[in-house]
Amino acid sequence: MHINKIVFLSFLFFSNLSYSDNNNQQLLIKDPKKVEIFSMRDINDSEKTISSSENKILLLNFWATWCAPCIKEIPELIELKKKFKNNVEVYFLSVDSNVKKTVPKFLKKNKLESLIVFNDEKLEVSGKFGVKVMPTTVIINKDFEEVAKVKGYVDWLSSEYIDLIKKFL
Repeated sequence: MHINKIVFLSFLFFSNLSYSDNNNQQLLIKDPKKVEIFSMRDINDSEKTISSSENKILLLNFWATWCAPCIKEIPELIELKKKFKNNVEVYFLSVDSNVKKTVPKFLKKNKLESLIVFNDEKLEVSGKFGVKVMPTTVIINKDFEEVAKVKGYVDWLSSEYIDLIKKFL
């Protein structure tokens, strides 16, 4: 009986952290915020320091394996990166607990083994960007400034979001 309550409350908590609602998703930042240098580790513990945008638009996608809207947008973000070739870089940051165990299984199951995923299970990077909902994508312009935040699932291949990326190029 106790276990059922815990499972139910866990489900309720996690389901409220992910959403796919068409309201209040894209938040353009009127005064772009300069991004501080930050580091992140991939699931193999290799560290990557991000100190500039390297003349690209950066998308930091915060997601989790338990978040259906997150999973739905991963292939679209991969396709978006291909569409913009060397002008856009997408970083996938997993907030799962036990990332090193959970994410490789997820990647194999979904035939995404080549996807580089960064470990944010301690919520260090998401905390720096004020991310509280999954999925959230933070957009950083070529001047290394945070210019937009997209909360919830969006169709990244729609003309609206293609145009948004073009706006920052």
